[in-house]
Amino acid sequence: TAKITIGGTSEPDFVADYVWYGNLQNSVHLYGDRGISPNLTAIEAALEGGTPTGKYEYDDKELRSLDYYSLDSLKPWLTKSGHIDVTFSSDRKRAHGTMLIEAERENTKLTANVKFDIENL
Repeated sequence: TAKITIGGTSEPDFVADYVWYGNLQNSVHLYGDRGISPNLTAIEAALEGGTPTGKYEYDDKELRSLDYYSLDSLKPWLTKSGHIDVTFSSDRKRAHGTMLIEAERENTKLTANVKFDIENL
C-alpha cells in the first residue's frame, strides 16, 4: 500500500493488485503494480543480491533502483530522493518495511510513502 501525493494533492491510496518479490540477475526486487494499461502504475525497489536488513538511501550503492512508474504519460517520473527500510526474514523468503520515493515529472512533484510485506512462497 502507498499514500501518494502529486503536486501537493493526495491521490487515492495505492493498493497493489499484484506484488512480486524475488531474485533476478543478482539483485533483490520488490515490486507492486495496480491497474491495467494505459493507467497502470507500479512501485519498485531493487537491492544488490545479499543486501542485509537495513535502511538504504537513494544514493547508496546497495540500492540499485527506487522507482514509481505510471503509464499515463510518455514522460517518466524521475526519482530525486528516497529510501527503503527493509527487514528480511532469516530464510530471506519474507521482506517487510517502508519506502519513500520523491520524484518529478514535467515540474510536478510526487511523493510516495509505501508500506510493504511480501512473502516469496
